[in-house]
Amino acid sequence: MEPLLTTPRLTLRKFTRADLPVFIEYRNQPEVARYQSWDGYSDADAEAFYAQQASLGFNTDESWFQIAVVRSEDQRLLGDVAVHFFDEGQQAELGMTFDERHQRQGFAFEALRGAIDLLFTTFNKHRLVATVDARNDAAAGLLEKLGFRREAHFHKNIFFKGEWGDEYAYALLRSEWK
Repeated sequence: MEPLLTTPRLTLRKFTRADLPVFIEYRNQPEVARYQSWDGYSDADAEAFYAQQASLGFNTDESWFQIAVVRSEDQRLLGDVAVHFFDEGQQAELGMTFDERHQRQGFAFEALRGAIDLLFTTFNKHRLVATVDARNDAAAGLLEKLGFRREAHFHKNIFFKGEWGDEYAYALLRSEWK
């Protein structure tokens, strides 16, 4: 499978059916699901995800494309980076989900940095955005380390998992990258 990009330790590529068992496993980790839209992730959920992603092309406007992040040395799936393409190809929204066993090792930073560079240099995006739960200090810190600026703090704007929550909105312009 042709990768979208490689970094010093990682290969970022389209998901394969063989990725699904590990994908299901990390999406069912309570700490991974804590700030995500799901509480549990079934085989049927993964099959529906794969069916939707299998024919989707990267950089398709008004779509979410999930990039599998694998460690190059052993091809182990570590997590994924989600890219929502919108605004007639001018902007993209980023999200990330990583197996808790592979967090705090720089993998998410390396994967996102590569994806950001790809989106700005190869796909000429004007602006990238991300929204995170205000309690998710790790995600907020990661985005800030990558140069994103916090543009908003939305107070009690989302009813999420049984309670009202706050969110931070982040953005990065191509002219601000590097």
